[in-house]
Amino acid sequence: MWIFWALVSALTAATRRTQEKKLANRLHYATTGLMVQILSLPVAVIFTAFSHAWLLPWHLGRRFWLPLIIGTIGFHPLNTSLYWQSVRQGELSRVLPLQSLWPVLSLVPAWLFLHEVPSPVAGLGILLTMLGVYALGLKGRSLHHPLQPFREDRASLYMLCSVGLVTAAGILDKVAIQASNAAFYSLASIVAAVIVLSISRRLQKVDDFAKVRQMLQNLITTGTLQGTSYTTYLLAMGAGPIAYATAIRSSNVLIGSILGIVLLKEQLTKPKLLSFALILVGGVVLALGSSA
Repeated sequence: MWIFWALVSALTAATRRTQEKKLANRLHYATTGLMVQILSLPVAVIFTAFSHAWLLPWHLGRRFWLPLIIGTIGFHPLNTSLYWQSVRQGELSRVLPLQSLWPVLSLVPAWLFLHEVPSPVAGLGILLTMLGVYALGLKGRSLHHPLQPFREDRASLYMLCSVGLVTAAGILDKVAIQASNAAFYSLASIVAAVIVLSISRRLQKVDDFAKVRQMLQNLITTGTLQGTSYTTYLLAMGAGPIAYATAIRSSNVLIGSILGIVLLKEQLTKPKLLSFALILVGGVVLALGSSA
């Protein structure tokens, strides 16, 4: 069942990518992040209600509250800034493939803290994915330092840092889900994110709500897709291995990258084609490793 939820998460995440690009170019990242979280709340409520996953918060222990508090305060404001600035400044077809590193980075902490040991097949998937990310920075036939693209392109650096934060938060999410359930934790974390992002936005003295009305339809669509993607990802992660659920979900980056080329007229280059192919094969191999 976790594979089904991971696939739903991947498809809904991919569908919202071009909408996010439009929002990033029109609104401050703090406003965009806050509104998307607010508008994703109805989806989380629906999932929690239909799955009868309501819990009494005061009955939950520190294995739920500590990850929720640490992940929300330390994760959401900084990740919101990094992600939305990366989407605004960079091409989707260049920055989104970096999110394929998410399952790769998830394997190490999942192994250390959750005892989810990667298989040899997964190791091959990791290698192919890393080669795919490396291929993004190729210029002609010459090789380059692995960190060179991040030094030259601030948008890529922002996305890489965002992926690192998401990886760390994923381990905390897994612990909190084991202490509660995926649907309820999704709702609780979104509510916490709304509170923290509201405070962050006020501290930054951002005032662009007038533009929100103009972008409301786009925000509603993006928020609904975000809520669906996030909740189904947590359901997948709660029922299956974190690295493998993440591997299937991260397939959305290729779909989003292709939409960036088709709908936003971004340039399709040979390094991008090679990168897409390696990341696709690496993701499939890594997902197959779940049964190895």
